[in-house]
Amino acid sequence: MKKRTIMIILAILLLGILFPFAALTQIFSGYAVVFNFVFNSLVSHILMHMALFGSFSWIVMTFYSNRPMKQLILICLGCFLGVGVIQESIQMLSVGVFNVGASLFDLGIDLAGGTIPLLINFLLIKPSKKKLV
Repeated sequence: MKKRTIMIILAILLLGILFPFAALTQIFSGYAVVFNFVFNSLVSHILMHMALFGSFSWIVMTFYSNRPMKQLILICLGCFLGVGVIQESIQMLSVGVFNVGASLFDLGIDLAGGTIPLLINFLLIKPSKKKLV
């Protein structure tokens, strides 16, 4: 994939991660009904965080695919931990609810979701000695 395409996908994904969608529930009642229906269960909340940060990790891995595995892991961990902290901060400020426990839980889920592509990459590279991304 071309770097320009990767950057566009990364920008769209970051916009999706960082935009305070929960804050819109306070403005638009129709949106609140749909948002609460989708994210009312803990399972859907966890799956969404894992999918977003798994995708983010995969894109970062693609962007830095020429790096050694140890560097790639550190870059990815730093990227999705940093983005996770920024996202949780934006969410707390925009909604006005400061629940540190829930934010730490979300950060843990973000880290878990972001690590899945790293593990897949590591497990598939080790036997074949090829780069997956």
